[in-house]
Amino acid sequence: MYFHRVVKTVNKLKERKLGPEFEGLLRGLLERVPFLELKSLRAEALLSNNHPGKTERPDWIADVRAKDRRWTLVVECRQLGQPREVRTAVLQLKHFLEQLPGNKPAYGVLVAPFISEESAHLCEDAGIGYADLAGNARLSFGQVFIETRSAENPFRERREARPLFAPKATRVLRFLLQGPLRPWKVVELARESQVSLGWVSAVRKQLLSREWAVEEPGGLRVTKPEALLDAWAKSDEWAKRTTTREYSLLSGDPTQLAEKLREVLGKQPHAFTQWIAGWLRHPYTTPVVVTAYVTSFPEELVLAEKLLARRVSSSGVLRLVVPKDEGVLRPSQSVGGLNLVSDVQIYLDLQNAGLRGEDQAAELRKWPDFAGGWK
Repeated sequence: MYFHRVVKTVNKLKERKLGPEFEGLLRGLLERVPFLELKSLRAEALLSNNHPGKTERPDWIADVRAKDRRWTLVVECRQLGQPREVRTAVLQLKHFLEQLPGNKPAYGVLVAPFISEESAHLCEDAGIGYADLAGNARLSFGQVFIETRSAENPFRERREARPLFAPKATRVLRFLLQGPLRPWKVVELARESQVSLGWVSAVRKQLLSREWAVEEPGGLRVTKPEALLDAWAKSDEWAKRTTTREYSLLSGDPTQLAEKLREVLGKQPHAFTQWIAGWLRHPYTTPVVVTAYVTSFPEELVLAEKLLARRVSSSGVLRLVVPKDEGVLRPSQSVGGLNLVSDVQIYLDLQNAGLRGEDQAAELRKWPDFAGGWK
């Protein structure tokens, strides 16, 4: 019990740092409604005098008048707006609302730096309002209805999305998303993905917070691969994680070019990706560019001699890519004797690649055997 009180106190201290921003957000939202008057906004006010001995205090209690009716808004703040934290906050708000006198209308509101769409749906289903610092809000009580959605959420990018999709974290995700989806032990994940136990634990914590995975007796298992991959694709930035060189060649057959390149690279670790890899896994669009990850660029004299390749600034039919993190090469797969990156990595690499790359990516993902099958 003592440890629980300490943790709660620490969290409250962190949330208080955002107190002025949260208060400004609440006042700004309520001022949008012409017929709504904010009578008072009290921080950590005693909830009710009807229950002697109880000292429960929400973060704020707002008294408002909507035309001829008075409302009490009970407000809870959270430092994180992920589904797991939101579920707890919703239960807390419902408990607070039950403590209020039954003859006075009341409404619960959750405030956080960022509230995802999934967390927003949890609030809506529970009849709880929400607002965040990224511009997302929904308040619906009496004749009052306010709803806004922000096109971008920079706060989320900065505080939540990037750590989960950092290079070492994505090493873990590639294995977790390799179907058939199964539970993974932390030690096993660390060994296979070649990262520390700390990195695996950090990924585990974030996936559980977003409710994209569950903890089972056998370990951590992803339960919402579609949501996880969508978020990853949105966060991924090809240009920042790769260094690319392009080459022009006379050869027009992509498969033959890939086979010749495999011979040139020899024992150097490599894996094909983008159009050629998507086409080999699940043909849809004819590949016009052969792309391969390599750990280092071959000498241009070797490429010129063995492939008749000439380096160009753009529009080459051969693209060699040195990744900033070699985790993109694991797990890999073999098709027709050619080593390919995982289906998840192929899908990510085809996003915004042009030349109908997104069409190939969409078809590959719809394929039942995508990433070994998620069903």
